[in-house]
Amino acid sequence: MAQKDKLTAAKQESYVEVIGDTVLGKHLITTIIISVFLSLGFFHLGKFIFPKVAPENMVQSYSLLLGIAGSLIALLVNALLFKPKRKLLESSGTTEELSIIYKDLQLDLEDERESITNDPVTMEEMKEQGIYDMFFSDEEDRKE
Repeated sequence: MAQKDKLTAAKQESYVEVIGDTVLGKHLITTIIISVFLSLGFFHLGKFIFPKVAPENMVQSYSLLLGIAGSLIALLVNALLFKPKRKLLESSGTTEELSIIYKDLQLDLEDERESITNDPVTMEEMKEQGIYDMFFSDEEDRKE
């Protein structure tokens, strides 16, 4: 029964897209709160401490530096609290998939093939990486 409740709760969580990445809304709000609290907290701490130890004209600058340090600490805290949840699946691409991508990007696959063929270093590197066949497998089929 507990497992079913977890599945239901997971479905009800709302995701938000931020800068091309998908995150949980509650995690986003939590990271914002942590970041603001630490950044402003360190800034105000600097405004309290530095008048006692630094020249008056440098208090603002030192406080700002302390606020930036608070932002960096917030970055580390948030990175430790919220681990990435995505799973990357690697699959071998096909020439058809490559053609679709090139068409979407409005690039010419034939020009790309020609430049690969004319550069033996690039061709050898692509063969070593195992992606050469993606570019040329259907062209060889057409020749036969």
